[in-house]
Amino acid sequence: MEEKKVGFIAWVKAHKKQLLLAGISVTAIIGVIIGLKNKDAIMDLWDSLEKSLTKVPEKLPEPLNVAQVTPPALEEVIPVRPYTSPQEAFDVSQHIRTLSGGRHHSAEKAAEAAAMGITLLPNQTLVDSYTKCAA
Repeated sequence: MEEKKVGFIAWVKAHKKQLLLAGISVTAIIGVIIGLKNKDAIMDLWDSLEKSLTKVPEKLPEPLNVAQVTPPALEEVIPVRPYTSPQEAFDVSQHIRTLSGGRHHSAEKAAEAAAMGITLLPNQTLVDSYTKCAA
């Protein structure tokens, strides 16, 4: 069995130019046959494309009068909490955290979240508010 496989691979390598030429020729012949069978539809499509490209409007639309409008002045938005250096403490509000590595929340956190109307996924937990001293 292995000899037949090796022999076939060697034959394909020896005749690869002929196989390539035969494949291209068969594809071209099939394309010509399909083109001849659908000649009328292809010609109709070609004519409609040609007409749509060369069609010139009989009357050009008149230009519209456009009133100049001044854009409204933009207000400067001041951020709620500016950047704090790592030495200054700031508060972090309560939030949901996604746990990694197959870990899951405790029963206490699930009950606390349920009391607040939050449904936790198995890999999520509820983090309490805390003060952070580093960015």
